[in-house]
Amino acid sequence: MPHTIERAITGRAKCRGCGGAIPAGTLRFGERVANTYGDAAGETTQWYHVTCGALTRPDAFLEGLSTCAEEIEGREWLEHEAALGVAHERLPRIRAAERAPTGRASCRSCRELISKDGWRIGIAYYEEGRFVPGGFIHASCAPAFFGTKEILPRLKHFSAALSEGDLSEIEAEIGRGAQHVSSESDAG
Repeated sequence: MPHTIERAITGRAKCRGCGGAIPAGTLRFGERVANTYGDAAGETTQWYHVTCGALTRPDAFLEGLSTCAEEIEGREWLEHEAALGVAHERLPRIRAAERAPTGRASCRSCRELISKDGWRIGIAYYEEGRFVPGGFIHASCAPAFFGTKEILPRLKHFSAALSEGDLSEIEAEIGRGAQHVSSESDAG
């Protein structure tokens, strides 16, 4: 059975991308994966909110989208974000942005400490059917780490509690990082 986009029947499923409930009657994305439990080899479906599927599992999402006849609100945006995730393989690892509560975490990109109250972006790896926390990067390291500075839509989605002021600060940090990457490539 291929990946699918369909309406949730019961509302009991939880999204693998964000952990939130998928309400009955709303569209959801189902990714078919190997069943790692039980004696019989087979497949199982992992459910996602449509947006979470596009942002975290872009290859499978685009396959499911290609066979979906349902009207999907924001389809072009979802398709664009999923294609961006395919083009930049680290992009689907983005989780939430937050201020560092301590100064003990190291950036996975530059290996420097992330200062207390500095903006950091959490990342997660997809391994064996689940997302595993993968540490943090400085917001300014995002363009170099992800290969693009187009990350704000993902941060908005996974960090819904951020204010417009917070997002502006993060965007400025990302912009500084993009300028640094650009000046390094010009010098090389």
